[in-house]
Amino acid sequence: MRQFEVTIDNEIGSMAEICETLAKARVNIRAIATELRDTVGVIKFITDDEEMTRQSLNAAGFNFSEYEILPVKLMDRPGELAKLARALSNLNIDIESVFLLSRDNGTTEIAFKVNNLKNARELFK
Repeated sequence: MRQFEVTIDNEIGSMAEICETLAKARVNIRAIATELRDTVGVIKFITDDEEMTRQSLNAAGFNFSEYEILPVKLMDRPGELAKLARALSNLNIDIESVFLLSRDNGTTEIAFKVNNLKNARELFK
């Protein structure tokens, strides 16, 4: 699973342009978050079609990065995310971003971008 990050000038309509680009390519956004860094906006998202996302962002000329992320299913109850965050911390793994992907039948699926994917995967074996 991949996380895409598009860096744009923080201007009205910038997010609309990115979403329209993906919509024209029939790419569905599964999760999205934004952040402002001074005058630059960062739009982070996960889609249902990574190759088409990459192609459409390139064709439209957007400046973007992509990262492999780790999807994890947790029980949907208090403290589960805290346990996971502590376990990653105990392994000296930094959580760089988190997305809520779904909640269904007592479970929650989240996706993490971490600084050490290999060690994080070991935790979930």
